[in-house]
Amino acid sequence: MRSFLPSGAMERSDMIRALRLYGTRIFLVGNPMIYTAAIFGLLAGLTAHQLHTALLTQSLEKALKHANVFNAAIAATFVQNCLQTHAGNQIGASQAPAIPGLLHAEARAAAMMSMVALLALSSLLAWSGLPLHDTLFYTLLNTVPSVVQWYAPPQQASRRLKGITTILGVGLLLGLMLLTFTTDFPLWALTRPAMLTIPADIAMMGVLTAAIMTLPNRLHSPAMVAPTDGITASAPDFAAPETARRTAPQDLSFYQLRQMLLAPASPTNLRNDLLISLFMPACAVLIMASLPLGHGSFGTRIAHMTPSMTILISLQDSWITNRKHWPLLLTTGRFGSRLGFVRAVFAAKANRVCRTAPLRTRSLMLPITRFKPLAPSHALLDAAELLIATLGVTFCCPIPFLVMKQPPQGVLIAATVAPAFVLQFCNPFILGIRPFGPVALAFAALGALCFFVVPSRMARSDWPYETE
Repeated sequence: MRSFLPSGAMERSDMIRALRLYGTRIFLVGNPMIYTAAIFGLLAGLTAHQLHTALLTQSLEKALKHANVFNAAIAATFVQNCLQTHAGNQIGASQAPAIPGLLHAEARAAAMMSMVALLALSSLLAWSGLPLHDTLFYTLLNTVPSVVQWYAPPQQASRRLKGITTILGVGLLLGLMLLTFTTDFPLWALTRPAMLTIPADIAMMGVLTAAIMTLPNRLHSPAMVAPTDGITASAPDFAAPETARRTAPQDLSFYQLRQMLLAPASPTNLRNDLLISLFMPACAVLIMASLPLGHGSFGTRIAHMTPSMTILISLQDSWITNRKHWPLLLTTGRFGSRLGFVRAVFAAKANRVCRTAPLRTRSLMLPITRFKPLAPSHALLDAAELLIATLGVTFCCPIPFLVMKQPPQGVLIAATVAPAFVLQFCNPFILGIRPFGPVALAFAALGALCFFVVPSRMARSDWPYETE
């Protein structure tokens, strides 16, 4: 692994040049997380202001009940995702190894920007009156999933290894979310002694830096990584023709063929889709309630935990933001005109969500109905309203097309994430039945409007966009 600090004038010049890109259009265009990171950055600032005001008259324990410090953790995650997208585009480009010094300069710049972002968010929380070493400790703990994502497997790695890395990163993020919403984890992290947090901060920042600095060696083979002394890297050896016999792929079911409109790389079959929807939310609740986290009995922890699990059934995939495969499928002629193709995509999503959303909602409602307990009529009404809201949220992500002819991908991703988080914090378990009813109807109305109006607008747009 190369040293984090540049060793000569040429390396310093390359690093400064790479750092300057973070204030240009190159960083902003094609960076889908930038808008979401900005939104949560503003929310983190609002949280710091709320904490600053509350700590003037209250203890930290009481102040944390009125200020959602998880906004700062989510902001840190999305900022890291922005940096990962930019660094991946710069370092992962096929021509990058042929440019002397580019790979390591971009890695150094990404590592430095990552440290600056973490310190900035930690200082923002520290402005409220908390010690900086504690706010940095809390921010770094919530950045652990990003470390996994930075540590991308080698390009030659199997799809299984890449999938494990992705699942591990998402699992860690969900685990930290559950810790935040179901335990006193934020209070614990923000009240650790300096003798513990300062060494831990240094260690975690070192691991994050190491993950970023070794990124070039995983995206490219070591023989392709260009040196920094002005000598062009040698051309990579061409791989020998593959002589092993390939197994013919299995025939796809009609359900999988239809879902290829949404995710062509890995269309899931109907059985797996239904099984995951039926058991995943309930299993997540039961597993987390079984751990020695929080207070009270097993049933009390489940009743307290369920509201924070709503995001498991409301967060959508990238069916509307990943459109690179649309032109190729359109040219097959199977879906008629451009308008017919877009309507087929919306119909495929509706077909899938109408099968899976009731099962996910039921899977989430069963534990809380059993352990809260809820009256059957109350539980049915909660489930019906939650299902209506979930179906509406599914089709809220194309909202930007109602006001923009060609919205950037980052705006669409923000529109996909935002309704899910709104539903997370405004669900029937938190608001109650009467206040949540209008919220569910509003989501349903927005979703219906997008379902019937957006396809004609998308058919008149170009795919894919330059930001993709």
